[in-house]
Amino acid sequence: MAASSSFDELNIADELLDLLPELLRQLRVDLPAEGSPEQESPEWRDISELRATNGQVRLLRILSTRQHCTMQELAEHLGVAAPTVTAMVKRLLAQGFVERVRDEQDWRVVWISPTERGMNAFRAYDQLRRENLRRRLSLLQVNELMQLRAALPVLRRLIEVKHDNHG
Repeated sequence: MAASSSFDELNIADELLDLLPELLRQLRVDLPAEGSPEQESPEWRDISELRATNGQVRLLRILSTRQHCTMQELAEHLGVAAPTVTAMVKRLLAQGFVERVRDEQDWRVVWISPTERGMNAFRAYDQLRRENLRRRLSLLQVNELMQLRAALPVLRRLIEVKHDNHG
């Protein structure tokens, strides 16, 4: 029985590892057609710049919830090395999406905060991504939606469960 269970876990793991990145890639915001009026708006240009890397969007998502973070905190939240965060922040600084502010009590601490432009671009990007997902969900059958809803707690648990080295 354990061998069968282990085989099922391997199949599920392989399927999830194939499906989830592809689903996330598919949910990226579709750019409007070349020359369309939407493409000329400042918000859309900002969204286009944000799409450059998924990491930049994730970084702005973290800052939108926390309001500001140190470089080390950003690295921990993103699960990347400090030099990676430094490169991402430099790019977002150059684009005007974030700003660096020294802590008033401890000048060694530098806070990274989203600018108004960064917050607006992130909110617009997030809204378009949600609309894209809602459009896709509207194409599913009622029973498929119910199955998907039932799987959400299980997927959430996968995120929360700690890896046991003894298992």
